[in-house]
Amino acid sequence: MFGHALYLKSAVLFCICCIGCYAEPVPPEPVADFPYKPRVIQLPNQDLWAVTLSIEDGTQTVVVQLSKDTGNTWGEQEPILYLDKSEGAWGGPEVLVGREGEVHVFLTCDLSKGFDKNGNPKKVPKGRYGTTRADIYHTKSNPSRSVWKKPKPIWEGYTGALNSVVQMESGRILLPFSYLTDRDWRNRGEGIDAFTFRGFFDSTLVYSDDHGESWEVLSEPFKVPTPDIVSSYGAVEPVAVELPDGRVWMLIRTQQGRFYEAFSDEGSNWTNAKPTSIISSDSPAGLARLPDDRIVFIWNKSLRFPYAHGGRHVLHAAISLDGGNTWRGHREVAWDPLRHEPPPPGGDHGTAYPFPTALHDGRVLFTTGQGEGRALMMILDPDWLLETSRRDDFSDGLTQWTHFGTKGLNVVDHPDDPEGSVLSIQKTDLEWPAAAVWNFPAGLSGRLTMRFQIDSDCKGLQIGLTDHYSVPFDEEDIYNNLYQIGIVPRGDNANTLAVGTDRWHEITFEWDHSERVCRVFLNGEEKSTLPLLHETVDGVCYLRLKSLSEGSEDGGTLLDSVEMEISGGESGPQ
Repeated sequence: MFGHALYLKSAVLFCICCIGCYAEPVPPEPVADFPYKPRVIQLPNQDLWAVTLSIEDGTQTVVVQLSKDTGNTWGEQEPILYLDKSEGAWGGPEVLVGREGEVHVFLTCDLSKGFDKNGNPKKVPKGRYGTTRADIYHTKSNPSRSVWKKPKPIWEGYTGALNSVVQMESGRILLPFSYLTDRDWRNRGEGIDAFTFRGFFDSTLVYSDDHGESWEVLSEPFKVPTPDIVSSYGAVEPVAVELPDGRVWMLIRTQQGRFYEAFSDEGSNWTNAKPTSIISSDSPAGLARLPDDRIVFIWNKSLRFPYAHGGRHVLHAAISLDGGNTWRGHREVAWDPLRHEPPPPGGDHGTAYPFPTALHDGRVLFTTGQGEGRALMMILDPDWLLETSRRDDFSDGLTQWTHFGTKGLNVVDHPDDPEGSVLSIQKTDLEWPAAAVWNFPAGLSGRLTMRFQIDSDCKGLQIGLTDHYSVPFDEEDIYNNLYQIGIVPRGDNANTLAVGTDRWHEITFEWDHSERVCRVFLNGEEKSTLPLLHETVDGVCYLRLKSLSEGSEDGGTLLDSVEMEISGGESGPQ
């Protein structure tokens, strides 16, 4: 994503802190069942607060739930701050634990739903998003968190969401956010802005050097171009983290299929927003700096789905050991619990909007999910992102795969092993594809082996290796894979490889981005050399399987197992 000097301190601390840690990295897992998605903060005594808004006796209230066991169990909701309903309808919150133990809470307030001093509804002009005002308010507690100040406005305008707040080593507090402008296609702006369209929103931040008593706003906003003139927001929902070298890194959500970024040495003067190579749907990121200075990055590495310019079916994570120079992992850490159902007719949905919290034990607790029934609270062992291999023999069914929106995929009894299982891929319906997608640790070079057999009546199986997620029924994956080939029962050519039917084979893919090729071996014999179809800085992290049949077929493919191992697991510089 960017190429700054290698920061060695993180590697040293990593080695020291890992002594006595988990012997075996643990995959991400849910830790609590929340019907909503709170913001989680770690207090100085290592207790956790889950902070959200609730209604207490008809009044909007900031409430907390306490956990003393790193999120496994939580107490009942306790009110900490009652909000003045005369101000309007409150949203948020975003939360920060200050250096002295005080807690800062940032809220939005929809003034159109408030009342004036005479008790009459406030008259606020309506805009594109229902109102032209959703101001930002700030409040904080004393160090013991027993007394709270009255929330006061620190910025006026319309902001959609608050996704990040950072306190720098200097003590300066940064609150990045996006806001609605008066820009549209008819009023694009001047200079270079008149030649393009930068959406309806810009991003900015407010900062405080006196523990939140006063706030300043950046003089120049962050802008990004958009792919259309009707529905694109522009630069929205930025998040930030202070890097180990003291700079602040901001990632900005866009509709361009990638994040934009900006940097600052002190938080008040920033570089212009520039595109990164980080693949992303139109969704915000989550960033967390661990106690050992490693950085965990959580986002939707997804493309080619109409909702959110790529979809929010899966959530990914990567880790940097060198202050953001390179990244490892690119692994799925959460799935939409309702992905097997068609999307709802309206409203946000999916697993997105990750809010990570770095815990004292080096793990990351994060919340994610949008829409009813989709909220998740997960725990992530960062060392799991450093793994270099993965295997599946379908003994746990299809738990490692995404296959919604398809038919013809079944885990069945192994034909040769009464204790085993195999994956059957057979197109059984004209309208539905038979396809599945498998994620593994990303690598610029590596090896993947599948043990399979193909029926004589099968039309063939397309195998793709790529660097990002798209839905299993993606019709354009063949134009976006890094490497691909088909296996067929007869008639091989440049795009397919004929194999013997009704017996087991091993097909191995060995890719090396430095050579820009992937060598294909069948039962140990080299059969083909596949060219790299498009550039990547991340390497391969996905296997895509799809029946080649255009109609229903009488036979299919059985997959006994798949395993992979990478070398060169770091991606970047971006």
